[in-house]
Amino acid sequence: RCLLTMASQSPEPMTPTRAKAILKDTIETLGTEENKAQIQNVLEQVKEAPPEEQPMKKMQLMVPLVTALAGNKLQEHGLPNVMMGVMQIQMVAGQDALVAEGVQLLTACTMGNIDEAAIEAYLAKLS
Repeated sequence: RCLLTMASQSPEPMTPTRAKAILKDTIETLGTEENKAQIQNVLEQVKEAPPEEQPMKKMQLMVPLVTALAGNKLQEHGLPNVMMGVMQIQMVAGQDALVAEGVQLLTACTMGNIDEAAIEAYLAKLS
């Protein structure tokens, strides 16, 4: 009985199918109008910095924002935080081209590069 209890509490292993579901939810979350506006706001702040400081400023502002926006969605899937989630998804990306494509798209979104057409095309592949 103890073994069953412990097993049910351990996190579900990452599989390509699970990774695709997580990527779909996370990319959809980042692509909402409200969240895109927040990302755009950060990008505007980055542009105000001197050019040589912009890459660092982008990381300083985008990483916490994306963590805040996507963190709850990842927790719904049993992942404790964004870093852990991305690491686990990347581990199965080599097994599935669609997962690898999603990781690239999510990484681009994290850096503020939201390509509407690419997001729509990717989400259509997952449907």
